[in-house]
Amino acid sequence: MDPFIGTAPNPEVKTDISVDTGNVYPGAVCPRGMVAWSPDTTHDKQIAGGYWYPDSAIEDFSLTHFSGRGVVCLEDVAFLPLVQPVGPSPGSAWSQYAAAFSHQNENASSGYYRVKFDNGIETELTATPRTGMARFTFPAQSSATLLIRANGAISVEGNNVSGHADWKGNRPKVYFYVQFDHPIKSVKTWIADKISDATAAQGMSSGVILTFDTSKAPVLQARAGISYTSQENAGDNLKQENGGWDFTALQNKAVALWNRELGRIGIEGGTDEAKKVFYTALYHCFIHPNFIDDANGQYIGMDNKVHAATPGHHQYQNIPAWDEHRSHAPLMAILAPEESSDVMQSLVNDAQQDGSVHPKGGGLPRWEQVNHNSGGMVGDGDDSIIATSYAFGATQFDTKGAWEAMDKGASQPGVTSGGPQVRGGLKDYLGLGYVPGSASITLEYDSDDFALSQFARSLGYQQKSSAYLDRAQNWKNLFDPSTGYIRPRLADGTWLEPFSPKSNKGFTEGSAAQYLWLVNFNLRGLIDKLGGNAKAIERLDYLFTKTNAGAGSEFAFMGNEPCEQVPWVYDFASAPWRTQDVVRRVQTELFTGQPNGLPGNDDAGALSSWYVFSALGLYPEIPGVAGFVVGSPVFPKATLHLDNGKTIQVIGGHASPDNRYVQSLKIDNRTYESPWIPWSILSKGGVIDFALGANPSQWGQDPQKAPPSFDGSPR
Repeated sequence: MDPFIGTAPNPEVKTDISVDTGNVYPGAVCPRGMVAWSPDTTHDKQIAGGYWYPDSAIEDFSLTHFSGRGVVCLEDVAFLPLVQPVGPSPGSAWSQYAAAFSHQNENASSGYYRVKFDNGIETELTATPRTGMARFTFPAQSSATLLIRANGAISVEGNNVSGHADWKGNRPKVYFYVQFDHPIKSVKTWIADKISDATAAQGMSSGVILTFDTSKAPVLQARAGISYTSQENAGDNLKQENGGWDFTALQNKAVALWNRELGRIGIEGGTDEAKKVFYTALYHCFIHPNFIDDANGQYIGMDNKVHAATPGHHQYQNIPAWDEHRSHAPLMAILAPEESSDVMQSLVNDAQQDGSVHPKGGGLPRWEQVNHNSGGMVGDGDDSIIATSYAFGATQFDTKGAWEAMDKGASQPGVTSGGPQVRGGLKDYLGLGYVPGSASITLEYDSDDFALSQFARSLGYQQKSSAYLDRAQNWKNLFDPSTGYIRPRLADGTWLEPFSPKSNKGFTEGSAAQYLWLVNFNLRGLIDKLGGNAKAIERLDYLFTKTNAGAGSEFAFMGNEPCEQVPWVYDFASAPWRTQDVVRRVQTELFTGQPNGLPGNDDAGALSSWYVFSALGLYPEIPGVAGFVVGSPVFPKATLHLDNGKTIQVIGGHASPDNRYVQSLKIDNRTYESPWIPWSILSKGGVIDFALGANPSQWGQDPQKAPPSFDGSPR
């Protein structure tokens, strides 16, 4: 496992720093941890994950980060150790004190990060779920200065520093409490470009400047706890999780937490490089969503009131629906159904808390962060997250409350969640059968409606299920037979002009060529509109002339979510060998063990979860339906350890980069001929046995055994 994978720009797509890099961070974090203590480097443009591998200087180590997002966020409460004193007029630019370093003097692993600056200071970081510990080793005979930036209120009392960092908007403060194992020698406050003496350290400030005597004990340790609820809870989190000064013991606890999660899938065989890529991807999948509840169970809700999580459960934050509904949510439901159920309940809690204080509220948050709906991206992806997670076995949540929030947001125009509308353009979508000017939003709503139909059916709401299944076919209103593409329409029914396959007007982070295939639940219907299997295969082959061409292209962009499901469409066109070939190309060309080894923003583990599934030879193509389309496994053997005590073994006989084609398949020693495997066959354990070879075979090409499609017809 290598946390540096995804910190450098991928050479295949050269567009913008916000999308051509994984935007992950290499610092210390625990699975789903609230604290992520990680370095922030000094690029001329801010990096969303805080760290950009080509940089050669670090300006601070901050306590919170988001893994893989395309916009800058978090990076609260930053620390920087210095050997030189800070001048009387430091200016407002924190980065002027950035320290140079070499990657040769830097390493990271699960729950641990280390770097030694060129000036001789060594920084080591580790974490618990809600706290972190730093170990700063200063050169002999040097002065020891530590800057702490909070952009809020800071108080220094004895060897303790506490306060809060202010967020913009109506999101809560980040409270922090820091303790040191050395006496603080002197304190000054930094407000913009002015330095004040210690008496000003009890109020608002940009940061504090602390000095320590390390002449006899050069290793300065700091432990920090945070909370979104209160100052007291930040201190209590520190007391509960990080009460001693044994850095190594704390690090070992973090490693144990990570081993539990990464051990959910065991890999045998394959190269060391392939294992590193796989386990790094799995590692990225378990970073988000994050706890927002404190050690005592308290958390700040979407109503800005303090609530308590049910004992034995957690309230979660950082749930980006557009990114996670495709492959991350089903992976977590399979591997960790109890935690996944808590995430579903967290969304229900968000909706109910919001509805209690806003007359039009009560919908699901599209991009939930802390206790706030940022409204990022498009669609109503929580519907797919909940329906798919439920289908795959994460069922321990308030399904009635979930359904009420889902149905409300999907059927009542103007319903909001934390301010933003749940479904913008819903009135037109209901009246016209599409959202004017946006094909991508229409397609997302169709997918969400299909997921709703499946969830309603599982709950016994048959009439609702049929209505949402019919509505999911709205994509047909945007299919233009004259061009063979799904296109945006205006409110008067005319097509949005100009148009080309490269067009991204009316498409979110993608083009018409890339979004054409976003009808996962009715690919048979789409393939028929394209002229049948042969025509669809021809179109797909052209799309995959390039695998990561960027958003404004007529070729594939596998570095972004809208293309995640596209390589698997070949299975529906009775050409599974083409899926096997294209997926292996994507894996080997775009996912590597180098810092540039992620093809785009990882977006809370979205791309990484795609890789995990694809390396197993499976993919959850249809939202709300528990099952997999089939590719081919990367490893000779993989074992999934399920929470019910059973295992799923994926055997990849003769698996290699060349041996990518399925010659035959057995499930539990019985011949299996379909490129679709229902979850019901595997949920109680089983063995999937692939025989692989270097040449395509006839396996899986029987049209009668193609994966299912749902067009609203009676079943």
